[in-house]
Amino acid sequence: MGELIALKPRDPKYAALPLTEAPNVDASIRYLVSRSPISDPVARYEQAVKMKRDHMIQNNKNYWVPWETIKEGNPQYILERKEHGALPPLLVLQGALDDNVLPSIQEKFVASWRAAGGEARLEMFEGCEHEWVAKPGPQTDKAHEMVRQFIARIVNNARQPA
Repeated sequence: MGELIALKPRDPKYAALPLTEAPNVDASIRYLVSRSPISDPVARYEQAVKMKRDHMIQNNKNYWVPWETIKEGNPQYILERKEHGALPPLLVLQGALDDNVLPSIQEKFVASWRAAGGEARLEMFEGCEHEWVAKPGPQTDKAHEMVRQFIARIVNNARQPA
Protein backbone atom coordinates (compact mmCIF):
# COMPACT_ATOMS: atom_id res chain seq x y z
CA MET A 1 0.00 0.00 0.00
CA GLY A 2 2.31 2.69 -1.27
CA GLU A 3 -0.40 5.31 -1.00
CA LEU A 4 -0.88 4.61 2.71
CA ILE A 5 2.88 4.99 3.25
CA ALA A 6 2.85 8.26 1.31
CA LEU A 7 -0.12 9.60 3.26
CA LYS A 8 0.93 8.57 6.79
CA PRO A 9 4.69 7.89 6.92
CA ARG A 10 4.99 8.75 10.62
CA ASP A 11 1.80 7.16 11.94
CA PRO A 12 2.76 4.76 14.75
CA LYS A 13 -0.04 2.37 13.71
CA TYR A 14 1.78 1.73 10.45
CA ALA A 15 5.35 1.93 11.76
CA ALA A 16 5.36 -1.63 13.08
CA LEU A 17 9.06 -2.23 12.43
CA PRO A 18 11.16 0.43 14.18
CA LEU A 19 14.82 0.65 13.26
CA THR A 20 16.82 0.82 16.46
CA GLU A 21 19.92 1.68 14.41
CA ALA A 22 18.14 4.70 12.91
CA PRO A 23 15.35 5.85 15.23
CA ASN A 24 14.79 9.11 13.30
CA VAL A 25 14.15 7.38 9.99
CA ASP A 26 10.53 7.06 8.94
CA ALA A 27 8.73 5.87 5.83
CA SER A 28 8.64 9.26 4.08
CA ILE A 29 8.99 9.04 0.33
CA ARG A 30 9.89 11.66 -2.29
CA TYR A 31 7.49 10.39 -4.96
CA LEU A 32 5.07 7.57 -5.64
CA VAL A 33 4.45 5.65 -8.86
CA SER A 34 1.74 3.04 -8.76
CA ARG A 35 0.04 0.74 -11.26
CA SER A 36 -3.65 0.12 -10.57
CA PRO A 37 -3.25 0.85 -6.84
CA ILE A 38 -5.88 -0.03 -4.27
CA SER A 39 -6.72 3.63 -3.71
CA ASP A 40 -10.06 2.80 -2.13
CA PRO A 41 -10.15 -0.68 -0.54
CA VAL A 42 -13.87 -0.37 0.23
CA ALA A 43 -14.71 0.29 -3.43
CA ARG A 44 -12.39 -2.52 -4.51
CA TYR A 45 -14.07 -4.92 -2.08
CA GLU A 46 -17.51 -3.90 -3.37
CA GLN A 47 -16.30 -4.55 -6.92
CA ALA A 48 -15.04 -8.00 -5.91
CA VAL A 49 -18.46 -8.78 -4.42
CA LYS A 50 -20.20 -7.50 -7.56
CA MET A 51 -17.94 -9.63 -9.80
CA LYS A 52 -18.29 -12.65 -7.46
CA ARG A 53 -14.51 -12.97 -7.05
CA ASP A 54 -14.42 -15.11 -3.94
CA HIS A 55 -10.62 -15.16 -3.67
CA MET A 56 -10.47 -11.33 -3.67
CA ILE A 57 -13.29 -11.12 -1.15
CA GLN A 58 -11.43 -13.51 1.15
CA ASN A 59 -8.11 -11.70 0.63
CA ASN A 60 -9.75 -8.47 1.80
CA LYS A 61 -11.18 -10.19 4.86
CA ASN A 62 -7.78 -11.69 5.66
CA TYR A 63 -5.94 -8.37 5.28
CA TRP A 64 -8.35 -6.01 7.06
CA VAL A 65 -8.49 -7.41 10.58
CA PRO A 66 -10.47 -6.21 12.34
CA TRP A 67 -12.78 -5.47 9.40
CA GLU A 68 -13.38 -1.83 10.46
CA THR A 69 -9.76 -1.00 9.65
CA ILE A 70 -10.70 -1.12 5.95
CA LYS A 71 -12.05 2.40 6.48
CA GLU A 72 -9.32 3.63 8.82
CA GLY A 73 -6.48 2.61 6.48
CA ASN A 74 -8.30 3.56 3.28
CA PRO A 75 -6.20 6.07 1.28
CA GLN A 76 -9.28 7.68 -0.29
CA TYR A 77 -10.90 8.16 3.10
CA ILE A 78 -7.65 9.46 4.63
CA LEU A 79 -7.60 12.21 2.00
CA GLU A 80 -11.27 12.99 2.55
CA ARG A 81 -10.76 13.16 6.33
CA LYS A 82 -7.67 15.35 5.82
CA GLU A 83 -5.56 13.05 7.99
CA HIS A 84 -2.51 13.05 5.74
CA GLY A 85 0.82 14.80 5.90
CA ALA A 86 2.72 16.39 3.02
CA LEU A 87 1.86 14.73 -0.27
CA PRO A 88 4.69 13.63 -2.54
CA PRO A 89 4.23 13.78 -6.32
CA LEU A 90 2.05 10.88 -7.51
CA LEU A 91 1.82 9.06 -10.85
CA VAL A 92 -0.94 6.47 -11.28
CA LEU A 93 -0.87 4.14 -14.28
CA GLN A 94 -4.25 2.55 -14.93
CA GLY A 95 -5.64 0.11 -17.45
CA ALA A 96 -8.84 1.50 -18.96
CA LEU A 97 -10.37 -2.01 -19.06
CA ASP A 98 -9.48 -2.88 -15.46
CA ASP A 99 -12.50 -4.49 -13.80
CA ASN A 100 -10.64 -5.18 -10.56
CA VAL A 101 -9.69 -1.62 -9.58
CA LEU A 102 -12.00 0.52 -11.67
CA PRO A 103 -10.63 3.55 -13.53
CA SER A 104 -13.30 5.72 -11.87
CA ILE A 105 -11.75 4.88 -8.47
CA GLN A 106 -8.39 6.19 -9.68
CA GLU A 107 -9.94 9.31 -11.21
CA LYS A 108 -11.59 10.16 -7.88
CA PHE A 109 -8.40 9.43 -5.93
CA VAL A 110 -6.17 11.58 -8.15
CA ALA A 111 -8.71 14.41 -7.98
CA SER A 112 -8.74 14.12 -4.17
CA TRP A 113 -4.91 14.13 -4.04
CA ARG A 114 -4.87 17.31 -6.10
CA ALA A 115 -7.63 18.90 -4.02
CA ALA A 116 -5.51 18.19 -0.93
CA GLY A 117 -2.66 20.19 -2.49
CA GLY A 118 -0.57 17.40 -3.97
CA GLU A 119 0.77 16.95 -7.47
CA ALA A 120 -0.92 13.97 -9.10
CA ARG A 121 -1.16 12.57 -12.60
CA LEU A 122 -3.34 9.74 -13.87
CA GLU A 123 -2.31 8.00 -17.09
CA MET A 124 -5.01 5.80 -18.57
CA PHE A 125 -3.90 2.99 -20.87
CA GLU A 126 -6.60 2.22 -23.42
CA GLY A 127 -7.26 -1.42 -24.19
CA CYS A 128 -5.45 -2.58 -21.04
CA GLU A 129 -6.79 -4.67 -18.16
CA HIS A 130 -5.58 -4.95 -14.55
CA GLU A 131 -2.15 -6.58 -14.93
CA TRP A 132 -1.29 -5.23 -18.36
CA VAL A 133 2.30 -4.25 -17.50
CA ALA A 134 3.15 -7.92 -16.91
CA LYS A 135 3.04 -8.42 -20.67
CA PRO A 136 5.73 -7.06 -23.00
CA GLY A 137 4.46 -4.68 -25.61
CA PRO A 138 4.07 -1.06 -26.66
CA GLN A 139 1.81 -0.08 -23.76
CA THR A 140 4.22 -1.57 -21.21
CA ASP A 141 7.15 0.17 -22.92
CA LYS A 142 5.20 3.44 -22.85
CA ALA A 143 4.50 2.97 -19.11
CA HIS A 144 8.17 2.27 -18.36
CA GLU A 145 9.20 5.42 -20.21
CA MET A 146 6.60 7.53 -18.36
CA VAL A 147 7.91 6.22 -15.05
CA ARG A 148 11.53 6.97 -16.03
CA GLN A 149 10.63 10.52 -17.04
CA PHE A 150 8.55 11.12 -13.91
CA ILE A 151 11.33 9.95 -11.58
CA ALA A 152 14.00 11.85 -13.51
CA ARG A 153 11.99 15.07 -13.22
CA ILE A 154 11.57 14.67 -9.46
CA VAL A 155 15.23 13.76 -8.88
CA ASN A 156 16.54 16.50 -11.18
CA ASN A 157 14.33 19.16 -9.56
CA ALA A 158 15.65 18.12 -6.15
CA ARG A 159 19.20 18.73 -7.36
CA GLN A 160 18.50 22.27 -8.58
CA PRO A 161 19.89 24.97 -6.28
CA ALA A 162 17.22 26.99 -4.48
